[in-house]
Amino acid sequence: MPENDSYGFYEVVPNGFNLLDATPDKLDLYGIPQKPDSVAEPRLFEFWKRLVSSPFTARRPTFSTIDPPLLGGPLQSLMNWSGALIAPSAPERIVFAAAGWNAPKVSLPSAPALFTPSNDPRSLLWVGLDGHNGAIANISLPQIGTGHWPNHKPQHFVWWEWWRNSALDGGTGAPPQAITLIDNLPIDAGDEILAGLAVQVSGDVLFFIKNQNSGEFRSFLARPPGAILPLGSSVEWVVERPTDPPSRKLFPLPAYGSVDFKYCLARATTNGPLAPGRLMTLDDKALMIHMREAFADPYRTVSVSTPELRRNKDGSIDVTCTFNEPTN
Repeated sequence: MPENDSYGFYEVVPNGFNLLDATPDKLDLYGIPQKPDSVAEPRLFEFWKRLVSSPFTARRPTFSTIDPPLLGGPLQSLMNWSGALIAPSAPERIVFAAAGWNAPKVSLPSAPALFTPSNDPRSLLWVGLDGHNGAIANISLPQIGTGHWPNHKPQHFVWWEWWRNSALDGGTGAPPQAITLIDNLPIDAGDEILAGLAVQVSGDVLFFIKNQNSGEFRSFLARPPGAILPLGSSVEWVVERPTDPPSRKLFPLPAYGSVDFKYCLARATTNGPLAPGRLMTLDDKALMIHMREAFADPYRTVSVSTPELRRNKDGSIDVTCTFNEPTN
């Protein structure tokens, strides 16, 4: 697919090229995040090393849309997101975010949800920047992740979006925006996913994602979708239930078990992406986001997806999101 006004492609990493010892300009050429300091940022270096090490096969991504469209973006606080959020202190801005997770198995919940377009559960997992206060005009949300729903083929896929609230008429809401599939990066339940975003000096964003099981890696550069507020006010790791475009109702959430987000790391700076920064983790006053849902049986509102901070053996902090059956 040729480049357009929304995105552009990098040179494809040659087979067998040693990214571990690549120079910064070569990493830029191939759409690879810059190498962290292994001493100062050991956890982030571990993520980066897994990202660029074997198995590794890079290809230019190809994109397609979902038919019918499937919408992401922040629609209703606490009704469509579950996960964790951290925000830097002004004047810092987040310029890099990392994440990892395993694609979950999904099935129908034990009871149908109320106020949804159909008994057709759908879920999106992602890492993204900003967007948590979606009512602000020109707030945006670049995000990349995986999708999972039990009633469709494929059940599991990779996607990206740069959502933007372009409403300038007093906050009446943003127009529908569909997510985009990365259709030449197949995934299946259980596959380990490594993903992230890096803000560039230009204001564009490097999106990258890898299926660690197959070694397939994709990256591309996306351009802002019009006028946006400055990026980097927050970073999120989220399980989301998306929106049905015709009705603008939220889909029900499938029974996904639990998802362990890992490598929940971000870099914040005060003077742009090239300036030295500090590594932020979920130790930095993380905001926990619980997803509520109304179920028909029992007829009550429940927390359908619950986040909980998780301390790893190495002392780092990540987040686990767990699906709660309405009968529990």
